[in-house]
Amino acid sequence: MPSPLVLRLTSALLLGVCLAPAFPVRQEQIVYEVQSKYQLITVRDTASGYRQLIFDGRFDGSDAIQSEMNLANHEELTLSYAKHIMAALPVAARTRRILIVGLGGASMQRYLHRLLPDAVIETAELDPDMLDVAAKYFFFKQDARQIVHLGDGRDFIENSKDKYDIIFLDAFGALSIPYRLATQEFLIAVKGHLADGGVACANLWDGEADYPDMLKTYSAVFAELHVVKCAYSGNTILLAIPGKPALSVAGWAEKAEAFEKAHPTGIDLPSLIRGGASDSFAIPENAKVLVDKRT
Repeated sequence: MPSPLVLRLTSALLLGVCLAPAFPVRQEQIVYEVQSKYQLITVRDTASGYRQLIFDGRFDGSDAIQSEMNLANHEELTLSYAKHIMAALPVAARTRRILIVGLGGASMQRYLHRLLPDAVIETAELDPDMLDVAAKYFFFKQDARQIVHLGDGRDFIENSKDKYDIIFLDAFGALSIPYRLATQEFLIAVKGHLADGGVACANLWDGEADYPDMLKTYSAVFAELHVVKCAYSGNTILLAIPGKPALSVAGWAEKAEAFEKAHPTGIDLPSLIRGGASDSFAIPENAKVLVDKRT
């Protein structure tokens, strides 16, 4: 007959088996991959429960995460830049019509669709495969308020007769913003498609060599610029205003507080603004205005 000690150990082992997780431990895995006309698109699930979008991945730790989605909460903004770019919302006179250049995993689109039930969100996306990936793997759905225009974002803006309360510029390749979406001529077109009281807002990588040139180019087109440094990332959000409201960080945060009362964001916009914005910033003297390349 087994000893009492053996019986206790056996019981503990059996209990441990009974209490073991019913589901396997999540592991990192590539869910889908496709070589589009423009880039290698990879959808990856992390061990911590997030789905990520990567372009032309090297998978050596240096890849930029283009989009990220919490698999347990599809409408949550998880990436720092995606949270900080929403700082444009309180500055716009209205938020009824929004244009986003660049779809990616549609994190901004899903979030804005829920946050602003009266808004129409339009997206200009170059890559048809990206729309397919967003729909199949990032739970993106089009409807009367969520509309995608396939084609070059610059062409769409230049040929459009519509005006927008906010134009978000978030089109990236694996390593940089396409040059034709950074020039003075393009930004003039963007400015021309803003409604009265409208603003443009761009996601930039401040570590890139052309970052000062981008600031200089925006300053050549827009009367007032403001930047918000994104916490824990190499992104900086640039707010470009056609008029000159002389917006201060304190005034911006006050607008955000009022906006939060009407539209609770869940991301504490006033704190993001106070923590990342400053009342002034310098553009290096040797920075140049980016213009269209002539052939």
